[in-house]
Amino acid sequence: MRAGWQAVNSKPISQQFIAQMCQMAFGSAQYKHANPLNGGRSHQNHLLTLNNGIQVVLRIGKNPANLQKQYALSQKLWRKLPVPRFISAPQALNEQINFAFLEYKRGQRLANIQQLPTADQAQLAFELGEYLALIHSQTFKTAGEFDGQLKVDQTYDMSPKGVAGIFTERLSQAVGNGYISTAQCRSYIIKFETKIQILNQWQHPNCLIHADLNEDNVLHYDGHISAMLDWEFTISGHPALDFAKFTRTPYINCPVFLENLCDSYYLTHKSLPANWDDIAGVFDLIAWAEFLSRKNLNPDVRMSALKKLEMTLGG
Repeated sequence: MRAGWQAVNSKPISQQFIAQMCQMAFGSAQYKHANPLNGGRSHQNHLLTLNNGIQVVLRIGKNPANLQKQYALSQKLWRKLPVPRFISAPQALNEQINFAFLEYKRGQRLANIQQLPTADQAQLAFELGEYLALIHSQTFKTAGEFDGQLKVDQTYDMSPKGVAGIFTERLSQAVGNGYISTAQCRSYIIKFETKIQILNQWQHPNCLIHADLNEDNVLHYDGHISAMLDWEFTISGHPALDFAKFTRTPYINCPVFLENLCDSYYLTHKSLPANWDDIAGVFDLIAWAEFLSRKNLNPDVRMSALKKLEMTLGG
């Protein structure tokens, strides 16, 4: 399957349930087949081929508010950005199953960016930079989580002091999980509180943030960005949160890609400091600390997170 929505070996939902959801959305219970796809942490996806041959994505989640938020974002953005359009509003099949149907976007994951010709890297980066600038041009009075109507209903403090507080809370949980010692935690927190002051060098209003622009959530097809997937973690916040992903592999190993992405972003948005990578690199420690706050963390992810903390804050 040539698609970024990768097939996975998860237990499929029953055919009866899928038929009922098709009936509710399209007035017909008939479809040819359904294949499970990769999804986010709060939902699962299935690629359906309907009787008329059209392929659609069935998204199923247990959190109706989050699914409603994704629907509202799609309605707002799909005409301007390569965002999968919801072709049915979220509905509830029962107390455990909330669902909606989205258009299917073809493409390969940007995880293969290093294998692409330099000219293709430059083109894809220029497009992604423009799209990211359009996302960040939508500003809000406060930072925080959105409700189903895209109103900020849970606020965050995105100042250096507030970000340091988030880091402290998550790293304290890492101590409880046995991943780091109390002494390490104290040392990392002190150094982070100093380093995060660099955030003041990137003044920007709170804006729309995708928050999960990793290489699996950006698709390309026929030389162009074809989809930006999985908006389940979208918040109002600081652009450094999105740019933090570009300090990781595979992006960091593609200088042509990064140069063109930043040039395009700046041409469109006029707001990107020269030291964005230093700022975003420190901000990215929030995500690694969040990994360490989870119990029963995958050993490889745990080692990567610990290595990142030591490289940035250790010594």
